[in-house]
Amino acid sequence: MATFAIDLISGRVFLFVPEITGSGSTGTTSGSTYPTIPLYSLLPAAGAHNSEIYVVLNSEGTYVLNRKEAGMYYSNGISWKRLGDIPAYFNSDNFQIYDGSDTSKGVEFVTSGISTSNFRQLTIQDSSGIIAYLTDVDGKVDESIFDYFTGTTAANTYVSINTFSGYTATTELRLVGIENNITQLQLDVASKQDKIIPLQLKDISGGTEVNTITHTSIPWTTQEYSGTSINFTGGSRIYIKEDTDFSLSYVLNTENQTNGRKVIGTLIRKNGIIDMTPLSSSSYSRNTTNNAMTNIMSPYKVALLNGDYIELIGFRIGSSGSVLTIPDGSWIKIEKI
Repeated sequence: MATFAIDLISGRVFLFVPEITGSGSTGTTSGSTYPTIPLYSLLPAAGAHNSEIYVVLNSEGTYVLNRKEAGMYYSNGISWKRLGDIPAYFNSDNFQIYDGSDTSKGVEFVTSGISTSNFRQLTIQDSSGIIAYLTDVDGKVDESIFDYFTGTTAANTYVSINTFSGYTATTELRLVGIENNITQLQLDVASKQDKIIPLQLKDISGGTEVNTITHTSIPWTTQEYSGTSINFTGGSRIYIKEDTDFSLSYVLNTENQTNGRKVIGTLIRKNGIIDMTPLSSSSYSRNTTNNAMTNIMSPYKVALLNGDYIELIGFRIGSSGSVLTIPDGSWIKIEKI
């Protein structure tokens, strides 16, 4: 039977009668411009037939995986390229994307709902994510919620502000409850901010020698209040966690251990080098053993930064000799203000 073939490169139409012999890898023709071959897999090597066109009479293979349609194939010297329309595996009935691990599952595109003569475009966002279905949206936004709201809808036209005086609407009362909850939450937060807890530390052990020329840091053994914007992990240092103003106060009780008049000075030092309250308090002991002394500082405002630390320092002003802190007799308090 005579067959027509169209060369899509030149636009020429050819008439030929194929005459296939055997099942080898080359074909023969009778009165034909292009050789014919039963299947794509029987085409000769492309490198040996550069710039030649063969006609493959029958399709073979599985769609998407290795489908080769019947038609005209052109050799570019490296491989055979099909000439003609779009391969059938792009048909929505054939096109599939299968799973790399389990080829029994995958996805297909349904295009039946698109109106005739239209190719719709799907724009992919510049981000990764999960595709949501309409059923997902329905689950998040229940249309029945809006049954509680009533009103007169404005016309779909450009109107003046005065025109809207004819439109009214009512809001579902549950929104009022939400507003009340938000207001109460704001009040609760403000109330808690007004109740800032101070940090108060106490020394229940005592026995720290403070009558020394080298300033001595007072260690704290007990934390009585947790504090806000302040951190204490033991020892003598109190660490600051916020840039703000603080109020400082302390009491240091000591006892003279030897005869001789003693004078003990105290101050609060920042970061080990800056005296925040230079000689904020001092105490005097008479020339007698076991005479007690007390250093007291009333609340004093200071500005501190996140990362600073402070310590209570004791040092000698008078005569030499031992002076020890009294157990349960000293404390320091710092409070955010």
